[in-house]
Amino acid sequence: MSAAGFFVGIGIIIVAADITLSLNLLASFSSPSTADLVAADPYLRFYLPLMLVLGVLLFARPIRNIRWASLVALTGGLLAAYYLRVLFPTLTTLILGVVFIVATVAIYTLLRFVEDLVEFIGTVLAFPPIAVGIGLVSLYFGIIIITRFP
Repeated sequence: MSAAGFFVGIGIIIVAADITLSLNLLASFSSPSTADLVAADPYLRFYLPLMLVLGVLLFARPIRNIRWASLVALTGGLLAAYYLRVLFPTLTTLILGVVFIVATVAIYTLLRFVEDLVEFIGTVLAFPPIAVGIGLVSLYFGIIIITRFP
């Protein structure tokens, strides 16, 4: 269920961003254009923030336990040391080790904040009363959208 919610969340975020920013990336999948949708329903601007919150809720919940900052930092440190070795083949192992550690720690420090922020948002939105409220409001808006757009 979490895996399906992850992909549905990504889809919801893409659709909401496409309509909000008038990118028309999904114009081939939809008969009315986004400008027509917004003109036909002035309340669409209230639906879009809810769609974004719902998408973030579905997207953030499954990846909450993955420590992707560590994986990206490790990869970045390895790539920094590798490319430095390619550019300067005479460097010693000690210098490459220091470059690896510095790059890994710098990247990890930057990404850990983002990871904590996503975890916090996922935790807050997954709190049962909030999740139920978001779900009920989403169902309400879904029914309104279905009845207004045949």
